Amino acid sequence: MTPTIRDLTYQLRQGHLIAIADETGWSVAADPANDTAVRDLLALDRETTLLIDQVGQLSLYLTNVPEVAWDLVEFAENPLTVVFEGPKNLSPVLLVSASVAIRRALSPDIQRLIGSFGKGLLTVPFETATLLDEALAMVAGRFGSAPAKLQLPRILKLGVNGEIKFLRK
Repeated sequence: MTPTIRDLTYQLRQGHLIAIADETGWSVAADPANDTAVRDLLALDRETTLLIDQVGQLSLYLTNVPEVAWDLVEFAENPLTVVFEGPKNLSPVLLVSASVAIRRALSPDIQRLIGSFGKGLLTVPFETATLLDEALAMVAGRFGSAPAKLQLPRILKLGVNGEIKFLRK
Protein backbone atom coordinates (compact mmCIF):
# COMPACT_ATOMS: atom_id res chain seq x y z
CA MET A 1 0.00 0.00 0.00
CA THR A 2 1.33 3.43 -0.94
CA PRO A 3 1.59 5.75 2.07
CA THR A 4 -0.52 8.91 2.01
CA ILE A 5 0.76 12.41 2.69
CA ARG A 6 -0.90 12.15 6.11
CA ASP A 7 0.99 8.89 6.84
CA LEU A 8 4.29 10.44 5.78
CA THR A 9 3.85 13.61 7.85
CA TYR A 10 3.08 11.39 10.84
CA GLN A 11 6.31 9.44 10.22
CA LEU A 12 8.28 12.70 9.99
CA ARG A 13 6.77 14.00 13.25
CA GLN A 14 7.77 10.75 14.93
CA GLY A 15 11.40 11.35 13.94
CA HIS A 16 11.53 8.84 11.09
CA LEU A 17 13.17 9.37 7.72
CA ILE A 18 11.22 9.16 4.47
CA ALA A 19 12.28 8.88 0.84
CA ILE A 20 10.94 11.44 -1.63
CA ALA A 21 11.35 11.82 -5.38
CA ASP A 22 11.07 15.06 -7.30
CA GLU A 23 12.49 16.66 -10.43
CA THR A 24 16.07 16.18 -9.14
CA GLY A 25 15.72 12.47 -8.30
CA TRP A 26 15.53 10.64 -4.99
CA SER A 27 16.28 12.18 -1.60
CA VAL A 28 15.93 11.09 2.00
CA ALA A 29 14.06 13.60 4.15
CA ALA A 30 13.69 14.40 7.85
CA ASP A 31 12.20 16.98 10.20
CA PRO A 32 14.88 19.72 10.29
CA ALA A 33 14.21 20.47 13.96
CA ASN A 34 14.35 16.87 15.25
CA ASP A 35 17.86 16.16 16.58
CA THR A 36 17.58 12.38 16.32
CA ALA A 37 16.21 12.46 12.78
CA VAL A 38 18.90 14.93 11.70
CA ARG A 39 21.65 12.72 13.16
CA ASP A 40 20.20 9.71 11.32
CA LEU A 41 20.10 11.71 8.10
CA LEU A 42 23.67 12.93 8.52
CA ALA A 43 24.76 9.29 8.92
CA LEU A 44 24.28 9.03 5.16
CA ASP A 45 27.43 11.18 5.00
CA ARG A 46 26.19 13.64 2.41
CA GLU A 47 25.46 17.35 2.10
CA THR A 48 21.97 18.42 3.17
CA THR A 49 19.46 20.71 1.49
CA LEU A 50 16.40 22.24 3.12
CA LEU A 51 13.36 21.91 0.83
CA ILE A 52 10.65 24.54 1.17
CA ASP A 53 7.29 24.76 -0.60
CA GLN A 54 7.06 28.53 -0.98
CA VAL A 55 9.36 31.53 -0.75
CA GLY A 56 7.71 32.83 2.45
CA GLN A 57 9.46 30.06 4.38
CA LEU A 58 12.86 31.70 3.82
CA SER A 59 12.36 34.01 6.80
CA LEU A 60 11.50 31.00 8.96
CA TYR A 61 14.97 29.54 8.41
CA LEU A 62 17.24 32.56 7.88
CA THR A 63 18.23 35.34 10.29
CA ASN A 64 18.67 37.78 7.40
CA VAL A 65 17.16 37.25 3.94
CA PRO A 66 18.98 39.24 1.24
CA GLU A 67 16.48 41.29 -0.80
CA VAL A 68 17.41 39.56 -4.07
CA ALA A 69 16.67 36.13 -2.53
CA TRP A 70 12.89 36.55 -2.63
CA ASP A 71 12.71 36.85 -6.42
CA LEU A 72 15.61 34.50 -7.05
CA VAL A 73 13.92 31.63 -5.20
CA GLU A 74 10.33 32.38 -6.14
CA PHE A 75 10.81 32.74 -9.89
CA ALA A 76 13.27 29.89 -10.44
CA GLU A 77 11.79 27.74 -13.22
CA ASN A 78 14.42 25.03 -12.85
CA PRO A 79 15.78 23.51 -9.63
CA LEU A 80 17.94 26.08 -7.84
CA THR A 81 19.71 25.49 -4.54
CA VAL A 82 20.84 28.65 -2.77
CA VAL A 83 23.39 28.54 0.05
CA PHE A 84 22.60 31.23 2.62
CA GLU A 85 24.46 32.43 5.71
CA GLY A 86 22.75 32.67 9.09
CA PRO A 87 20.46 29.67 9.52
CA LYS A 88 17.91 29.52 12.34
CA ASN A 89 15.10 27.26 13.61
CA LEU A 90 17.02 24.12 12.72
CA SER A 91 18.34 21.32 14.92
CA PRO A 92 21.38 22.43 16.94
CA VAL A 93 23.19 19.58 15.18
CA LEU A 94 22.94 21.64 11.97
CA LEU A 95 23.60 25.05 13.47
CA VAL A 96 27.32 24.31 13.89
CA SER A 97 27.55 25.35 10.24
CA ALA A 98 27.20 29.05 9.47
CA SER A 99 25.26 28.31 6.28
CA VAL A 100 22.27 26.36 4.98
CA ALA A 101 21.39 25.21 1.45
CA ILE A 102 17.74 25.86 0.56
CA ARG A 103 15.76 24.84 -2.51
CA ARG A 104 12.10 25.53 -3.30
CA ALA A 105 10.43 22.33 -4.44
CA LEU A 106 8.97 22.59 -7.93
CA SER A 107 6.99 19.32 -7.79
CA PRO A 108 3.34 19.97 -6.80
CA ASP A 109 3.25 16.66 -4.89
CA ILE A 110 6.32 17.55 -2.83
CA GLN A 111 4.92 21.05 -2.25
CA ARG A 112 1.73 19.45 -0.87
CA LEU A 113 3.78 17.18 1.39
CA ILE A 114 5.78 20.13 2.76
CA GLY A 115 2.61 22.20 3.15
CA SER A 116 0.93 19.39 5.06
CA PHE A 117 3.99 18.96 7.29
CA GLY A 118 3.91 22.70 8.02
CA LYS A 119 7.62 23.33 7.68
CA GLY A 120 10.54 22.56 5.42
CA LEU A 121 12.11 19.15 4.93
CA LEU A 122 15.80 18.57 5.52
CA THR A 123 16.97 16.30 2.72
CA VAL A 124 20.02 14.43 1.57
CA PRO A 125 19.69 14.58 -2.22
CA PHE A 126 21.07 11.58 -4.09
CA GLU A 127 20.22 13.03 -7.52
CA THR A 128 19.64 9.51 -8.87
CA ALA A 129 16.71 7.86 -10.64
CA THR A 130 16.67 4.96 -8.15
CA LEU A 131 16.97 4.98 -4.39
CA LEU A 132 20.24 3.60 -3.08
CA ASP A 133 20.17 0.49 -0.87
CA GLU A 134 21.83 2.32 2.04
CA ALA A 135 18.97 4.83 2.02
CA LEU A 136 16.21 2.23 1.54
CA ALA A 137 17.20 0.54 4.78
CA MET A 138 16.72 3.79 6.73
CA VAL A 139 13.34 5.06 5.52
CA ALA A 140 9.84 4.53 6.91
CA GLY A 141 8.07 5.32 3.63
CA ARG A 142 8.50 6.42 0.03
CA PHE A 143 6.74 9.20 -1.85
CA GLY A 144 6.77 10.17 -5.51
CA SER A 145 8.58 8.83 -8.53
CA ALA A 146 11.68 10.17 -10.20
CA PRO A 147 11.25 11.46 -13.75
CA ALA A 148 12.98 9.73 -16.65
CA LYS A 149 15.21 12.78 -17.15
CA LEU A 150 16.53 14.29 -13.93
CA GLN A 151 17.19 18.02 -13.59
CA LEU A 152 20.23 18.63 -11.44
CA PRO A 153 19.87 21.87 -9.50
CA ARG A 154 22.07 24.86 -10.09
CA ILE A 155 23.81 25.76 -6.86
CA LEU A 156 24.80 29.25 -5.87
CA LYS A 157 25.99 30.97 -2.73
CA LEU A 158 24.21 34.21 -1.86
CA GLY A 159 26.01 36.60 0.47
CA VAL A 160 24.19 38.75 3.03
CA ASN A 161 24.61 41.79 0.77
CA GLY A 162 23.39 39.96 -2.34
CA GLU A 163 26.76 38.80 -3.73
CA ILE A 164 26.30 35.74 -5.95
CA LYS A 165 28.84 32.99 -6.51
CA PHE A 166 27.89 29.98 -8.63
CA LEU A 167 29.01 26.63 -7.19
CA ARG A 168 27.35 24.54 -9.95
CA LYS A 169 25.93 26.03 -13.16
